[in-house]
Amino acid sequence: NPEKIELEPHKIYYIKTGVKADMEEDEFLMLCNRSSNPKKKNLVLINGVGIIDKDYYNNSDNEGEIAFAFMNISNETITIEAGEKLGQGIFCKYGKIDDDKAEGERIGGFGSTTK
Repeated sequence: NPEKIELEPHKIYYIKTGVKADMEEDEFLMLCNRSSNPKKKNLVLINGVGIIDKDYYNNSDNEGEIAFAFMNISNETITIEAGEKLGQGIFCKYGKIDDDKAEGERIGGFGSTTK
């Protein structure tokens, strides 16, 4: 994270990383919490695991900057220092099925599939 942040108890924060990731058509980036964060920092990812698709890069909603969606599960304010390690990203390949009937248009960003 590029800056110092104060996280109040039981609130959700989207903590920006200052990082963008351009991926191939058959890739996504999986965002995972550091294993020590729940115990040492009382931070959990609100979505369990974050998934960043190719269309997230440079979209109009957020310009593609990756953010971790954390919740402070403690009863006290937590300080995250600038440059502190919060999580990790893993690039993964995926396949598509031949008879995919999904409808809608993907436009990037949080919850971005439209119908």
